[in-house]
Amino acid sequence: MAKVFGRIGRNARVLIATEPLWSIPMNWVFFYRPMFLSIVIGLSSLEIGLMMSTFNSLLIVSPLLGGYLADRFGRKRVFMLFDSVCWLTSLAIWMVSQNIWHVLLAYIIEGLVSTIYSVWECLLVEDTVADSRSIIYGSISAIYTVGSLTMPMAGYIIRLYGLNMGVRMLFVIAFCALIPMFIIRQMYLQEPDLGRRVMRDKTFSGFKGYVKSLSIVKGDRIIIALFIITIMAGFYNSSYAYLSLYLIHPEGLGLSEDVASLIPFTSSIVSLALALSVVPTLKSRSGYLKALVMGYSLGSLAILLLISLSGNLLPLALLSAALLGFYYAVAYSVSRTFLINQIDSVDERARAKILSIAVTVSSLMNLPTPTLAGYLFSLGPKILLITILATLLLSLAILILTCCIRKEERLLNYL
Repeated sequence: MAKVFGRIGRNARVLIATEPLWSIPMNWVFFYRPMFLSIVIGLSSLEIGLMMSTFNSLLIVSPLLGGYLADRFGRKRVFMLFDSVCWLTSLAIWMVSQNIWHVLLAYIIEGLVSTIYSVWECLLVEDTVADSRSIIYGSISAIYTVGSLTMPMAGYIIRLYGLNMGVRMLFVIAFCALIPMFIIRQMYLQEPDLGRRVMRDKTFSGFKGYVKSLSIVKGDRIIIALFIITIMAGFYNSSYAYLSLYLIHPEGLGLSEDVASLIPFTSSIVSLALALSVVPTLKSRSGYLKALVMGYSLGSLAILLLISLSGNLLPLALLSAALLGFYYAVAYSVSRTFLINQIDSVDERARAKILSIAVTVSSLMNLPTPTLAGYLFSLGPKILLITILATLLLSLAILILTCCIRKEERLLNYL
């Protein structure tokens, strides 16, 4: 293990080592917060969607600002400022939230965290060679998975203290866990060499750098395909809150709140095994594409199985969760590794800005998604899942088409 992690940069090791302090408690928060909003605060599914659309609206502008600030003033400085202030402030508001206005304020401040989405990824991969980046994303994916794996602990807290006080305790736990994480990162993170070079390049570090970055995106079919996949994944992520509601809804699976935690737990077991064993071994474009096709295929099958279930059929629900584990293992880690390596093959200076553009475009396209998802859920929980299935199948079709194009290109080069 020490030999494997010796192949990645210092910043990646710091971020990976401290990530559990965020991923474990925040996984609990993200899973139970929709139930808290629906049952405790009393918001309708449509109102929850409107709150999340407000959050998504900030993801349109903030990442572009973050890419500019990071290239102009340094990755570490911008990352630490926005990450610490926004997360701690929003969690403090969630602890005492009583009505829709508190929820709105918390979502707005939490949305400002998106300023550093691309900056975090730059710190994560810069100073690490391309062949070793799958180790980084595999580790991050595994850590996220551990957060879901510990979900029964959150379920126990909810059962012990009830949904109201239990979820507020989850907010407190997350707040307390983030403080040492920020202290450690402030002490040990370093500004990458590339970050220093881009800061000195006044043309590329300014807003003109976005024009150059857009020309890179338009000229590369693989980057365009991965952009579209990112947009489709944004729909799934924006609808995730309703998946937890689907588990407990009478027209969904009808599970109790504590038993529902077994679903992400099961997905996590499969995802963790793949993130630790398979993802770090992927190094080629063909390997990335094959892994993504497999993950999206099994993810589509999992959603189809959930749609077909009626009533409290826990064994089949657990089977669906296991299949979703394949999707979770590759949807983030493999696609991000693939995208970043593809960017670097053209111009590594464009990394921060292209990643910012990817977040912005996805957020812009998915701005109405939470509200739409809430409306579809109000019409019928299964209608929303059918829509999610359609987006997964569309992503799968794009990946298969990309595979075919790659094979044709290799054949032409051979001839």
